[in-house]
Amino acid sequence: MRGAITGLLAAVAIGSLSAPVLQQEKGGDDRTGPYDVVQGWPQPLAFAKPGYIWGSTGGIFAESPNRIFIANRGELKLPDKLPPNFTGFWGSFGEQATTPTPEFRNCIVVVEGAGRAVESWTQWDYLFEDGRGPHSVLMSPYDPEHNVWIVDDIHHQIFKFTNDGKKMLMALGVRDEPGSDATHFKRPTDIAWLPDGTFFISDGYGNTRVAKFDGNGKFLLTWGTRGTGPSQFNTPHSITIDRNRRVYVSDRANNRIQVFDENGKWLDAFPNIQQPYNIRISDDQFLWVFSGPLDKMLKYDLDGHLLYAWGTHGTAPGFFWAVHEFGADADGNLYTAEVFGGRSQKFRPRAAADSTHIYRPQPLTPKSASMSTQTGIAPPVFDAPVAGAPGAEKFSGAWKLVKAEPEVTAGRGGGARGGGIGGPYAETIFNQAPPSVVLTHAAGKVSVQIGSASASYTLDNRTTWSTPGDVNALKTRAHWDGAKLHLHFKQGMNWGRDVLSLDGPTLTIVRDLESGGASTTRTMTYTRTS
Repeated sequence: MRGAITGLLAAVAIGSLSAPVLQQEKGGDDRTGPYDVVQGWPQPLAFAKPGYIWGSTGGIFAESPNRIFIANRGELKLPDKLPPNFTGFWGSFGEQATTPTPEFRNCIVVVEGAGRAVESWTQWDYLFEDGRGPHSVLMSPYDPEHNVWIVDDIHHQIFKFTNDGKKMLMALGVRDEPGSDATHFKRPTDIAWLPDGTFFISDGYGNTRVAKFDGNGKFLLTWGTRGTGPSQFNTPHSITIDRNRRVYVSDRANNRIQVFDENGKWLDAFPNIQQPYNIRISDDQFLWVFSGPLDKMLKYDLDGHLLYAWGTHGTAPGFFWAVHEFGADADGNLYTAEVFGGRSQKFRPRAAADSTHIYRPQPLTPKSASMSTQTGIAPPVFDAPVAGAPGAEKFSGAWKLVKAEPEVTAGRGGGARGGGIGGPYAETIFNQAPPSVVLTHAAGKVSVQIGSASASYTLDNRTTWSTPGDVNALKTRAHWDGAKLHLHFKQGMNWGRDVLSLDGPTLTIVRDLESGGASTTRTMTYTRTS
C-alpha cells in the first residue's frame, strides 16, 4: 500500500529528502522549517525549589498566545557543579530527562507569551506523586468553558479541571488499578473530541484500544486488540479527528497511523511512519505528525501522502529530542514539549515562510463568560484505611508455586524471558515467578516474603520505603477491597501491582508490570503448604 510514500519516508529516515518533501524556506534554515526558534523560552521556572529545574515535559497546549499550559513531570535536582555546556534544561547534560527520578512539584504550569511562568497548580501536584507526572494536557476545541484535561498514564487516570484549576470536574479511571472495562484504563495517552462533546481516549501503553465516551463521561464503546492487523495496536499513543468525524490513531510501535469511523470501523492505514509520537489535524485539514526516532515534524494529506517535513535531532535551540506533544496558538506560534530533552520550545513563523508549512490548530470556541457556574467534584480519595482489614487474615500462610503463565525462562546473560521486562528490579520482583510466598497479616498490616525478597505493607495505601531519600529503593503500598489484596510496588521508574485472591486452598496472584513503554501481565497460582 502506498509504495511511493514508503520511498519518501525512507528518504526521511536517511536524511536525503528531495523537493517538495523538504523545501528550503526562503531566507531561512530548513533545520527549523518555516520557523525561527524563540531563544530563552520558557524562562527558568521561578516557582522551582532552589537547585531544581524543569523536568521532563510531557505535554503542552496553547490556549492563546499569552496563556500556554505545560505538563511538567516534576522538578529535577541539579548537580552541585554544573558543566560548562549546561543551558538550563536537563537534556543539555546529554542524559535523557526521564532518567533521574523527579520530585513532583509544579506539574501543571501556565506561562505567558514571553515564557514567564504565571500560574502553578500546586494544589493538584499530589495526584502525580509516586508516578512520572502528567502525560498530556489538552482542551476540547468545542468547549466554551476551556476546561483543561490532564492524562496521567502511570496512575491510569484522566482528569478534567476548570480553566482556572480551582475545581476538578471529572475523574476517569481508578488510581493504580489498571483494567480494560468501562471504568478502568491501562496507561491512557491522549484524547480527541467531536463537536457534541463525545470524546475518544487512546489507551495506551498497557491496553491496545480506543475507548469512546459521551460528553458526561459515560462509557459508550471500545475497539482494538493487540497485534499488527487492521484494528490492532501496539501502543496507541495519540488520537485526533477530522471534520468528517474520522478518527486517526497513532499506532506508535507498529510505525503507522490507522483511520476509523466514529464507531470504530476500520477505514485505512498509513504505514511506514516511524513511531508517530503525537498526531494532530490542522484547521486546514492536514495531518501533522511528530516522529520520535526521526525528530521531525511531518505533514500528510488525509489520504496518507507525505507533503512536507522538517526538524533535526539535537539539544541546541531549535533542535528536537523526542517531542511528546506539540501545539500552536492563533498567531501561528508552534510549541513543543520534549520528554527526553526536558524542555519546551517556542517557534515563531518567519515573515517570508510558505503559509502552507505552518501548523495551525482548529480554533477554540470563544470562551464563555459564565465560568463560575461550573460545579466541581470532591478530590479523589486514595483508598482510605480499613481498620484491621477484616478478611485479609485469610491470606496468611506459606504458599508453593503450581503454575505461572506465561512461564519465565532464562534469557541471554541469565536474564528473564517470557513476559518479563527490564529495569533495575527485573531479576527479583519484576521478572521472576517466585517459587514460594509467605504472607503474614496482623492488625491491618501484611508482611510478604516472595522468594528471597520481602516487604511490609500497611493497609492504608500510604507509600513507605526501605531507604528514605534513595530514589531507587523499593517503595510499597497496599489496600484491601474486601475480597482481594492489592500490593503496589515501585523502584526507580519501574512499577508493579499484585492482586491476590483466594479460592479455597488456591492463591492466585495477577502481576501487572510496567517499565518505560513496556507492559506485561503474569498469572501465578499457589497452593498452601502451611
